[in-house]
Amino acid sequence: MNKMVNGGVNNQVFVASNLGRIEHFYSVLLGLPLVKRTVHHLDPRLPVITFGFHAFEGEPKRRHTISYVEWNPIFYMMPEAGFVDPQATSAAVASPRVGDPKGRWGAGTNHHLALHVPTRNGLLKWKRRLTDIGVHVTGPYNRRYFHAVYFRDPDGAIIEIATTEPGFGHDEAVLGSGFRRQPKENLIGGRDEVLTAAETWPQPVPTVTEDFALRGFHHITSISSNAERTENFFVEMVGLRLIKKTDYLDEKGGTHYYYACDDELSPGSVLTFFGLPGYSPGRLGTGLSHHFSLEVENDAALVHEHGRLKRTGVRVSDVQDALYSKLFYFGDPDGHICAISTPTQLTIDEPAGELGRKLCLPPAIEEQRIEIERYIALRPAPTPILPA
Repeated sequence: MNKMVNGGVNNQVFVASNLGRIEHFYSVLLGLPLVKRTVHHLDPRLPVITFGFHAFEGEPKRRHTISYVEWNPIFYMMPEAGFVDPQATSAAVASPRVGDPKGRWGAGTNHHLALHVPTRNGLLKWKRRLTDIGVHVTGPYNRRYFHAVYFRDPDGAIIEIATTEPGFGHDEAVLGSGFRRQPKENLIGGRDEVLTAAETWPQPVPTVTEDFALRGFHHITSISSNAERTENFFVEMVGLRLIKKTDYLDEKGGTHYYYACDDELSPGSVLTFFGLPGYSPGRLGTGLSHHFSLEVENDAALVHEHGRLKRTGVRVSDVQDALYSKLFYFGDPDGHICAISTPTQLTIDEPAGELGRKLCLPPAIEEQRIEIERYIALRPAPTPILPA
């Protein structure tokens, strides 16, 4: 196995139908700062916004970011291959196929993003706050290694909030050494759903306070149609460490494998996969993640990983300059889009104290600002090229 030296997941990119709704959701409801307004590096007709996390005294500063790219045509599908190739992206944006733009999770897609709070009381506060606002929340569930609640963003993407405790090491001395069965009371059909639904924080929670503010990523979960094949890919080829094999709690017969990017198992360093044999493939679109990025320390490490994966037979894109980082894309065995990226540098075009206030454009297209701002403001549907 070639071990990949990386800093965990640094970014997850979702697809939205309306960035205004997403900005309100994250900034007002979840209390996260908007740290960048820009356009997609492969096509300026795709606006992008990015959210970060507040830093707290005594806690490590995490570089996690959540980005949303807007795909707004109401009756056009998002490109099936996603936004990974410059020529294909521009052609697909200019001439999309008619159909439903909404994504559908399945084999080869992300399932949810889990954000992090330290304690279970924090989960209950989030449940009460979001429920009072009108967001449907399920949980808190005992996931054996953490507790969690779940809800959806305005387009339907699943968001989880998960706790630090009790951690991955409490049920085995050597992580990943064997399959760990979940207790019946945690599994679907064995847990008390009514009691779970009734539990919440006793008082209203009108503001986000430091004790339960979101700290960053906890983990990212995707779907695999073949758990063993996915294990071989991420351990033997990508170079991650398998730390847990257990049951999928919400589907009988499913598995849940956890992979770590570092030895500390710090929040944001864990990828997980639901193993659902024969599950139907998903479809990219609004309400679904486009990709996640694993971080390497610099350009040289990025080039090294690009060459290493290519030599092992993994299909990789060219290295691309996304202005705030450099990255390349690759696919897992089910076709899920992943990326490896250098650290995100958001202050190259605006001061740290003014992040997210203006639309930032790459210097090469700055002269097109008026046209780009007009396009973003009016949000016209693309005009497909019809056959003669």
